[in-house]
Amino acid sequence: MGDHKNCRFCPYHRAYVLKKPAFQFIKILKKLVFVTALMNKLPFHFLCIFLFFASLKDSFGLSATDIIRSSENAMRGNTQRADMEITIKTKRWTRTMMMRSWENRLQKKSFSVILSPAKDAGNRFLLIDKRMWHYLPKLQQTIKISPSMMLQSWMGSDFSNDDIVKESSIINDYNHILDGIHSIDGHQCYRILLKPKPDAAVVWGKIVYYSRTQDHLPVKEEYYNEHDILKKILSFSEYKKVNDRVIPTFYKMETVGRQDQYTIMKIRNALFNLPLPATIFSLQNLTAR
Repeated sequence: MGDHKNCRFCPYHRAYVLKKPAFQFIKILKKLVFVTALMNKLPFHFLCIFLFFASLKDSFGLSATDIIRSSENAMRGNTQRADMEITIKTKRWTRTMMMRSWENRLQKKSFSVILSPAKDAGNRFLLIDKRMWHYLPKLQQTIKISPSMMLQSWMGSDFSNDDIVKESSIINDYNHILDGIHSIDGHQCYRILLKPKPDAAVVWGKIVYYSRTQDHLPVKEEYYNEHDILKKILSFSEYKKVNDRVIPTFYKMETVGRQDQYTIMKIRNALFNLPLPATIFSLQNLTAR
């Protein structure tokens, strides 16, 4: 397994270290229960029940919050600079944009700029804590996005404003409940229910999060409104090594009930845990020419 002493940002090794004591404990208990059962001192149905719970050994070493945090560390790091290609498909038209983004997850700041095509180039988006702004270069105008607008479509896509700037924190704004292990698109996944904390200003009533058991990378996210109605599905695929880590590089967001419409985001490059100048996340940079 290698040396774990310096593995602060390695979700696979971190998960192994967290669950190793529980794994060893369950392993010993399994052997004892089998021996006892064979000696006819334990009812068979009790043995079956015990083995079912023992099969969930990861939950003894890792909580749902641990898994979500591990996933976020792997996907986003503490800071991130990424280049991505975004394709919006509707019944009437298809268009593709290139975007570059910077994020300081710990400080809750992000900045994004559209690079192409020419008609969209220069559109910029800034998030500082809970405040978001959109700069429109053609009008040379800055619009402040109110909390009520965070669910609105971003640039005509299936992603919302909140999806792009990540104003909501799935770690801090939601309670996490581990809900078993499921097979999704050929991956063994933890199923985690995310329900908003009472004082959290979030846009979704519930999120169902599926992450791979081997490394906690996301496979699928389901977004429900406050009435528990499924509204959007985000799927992840094409897991590749990008610089220092493996991440999904293909995202597909679909809006439930809209056939032949979806948005695809492809990660072209990403750098993690680099120092980012504070000037990036400023209103001056938002409107700079």
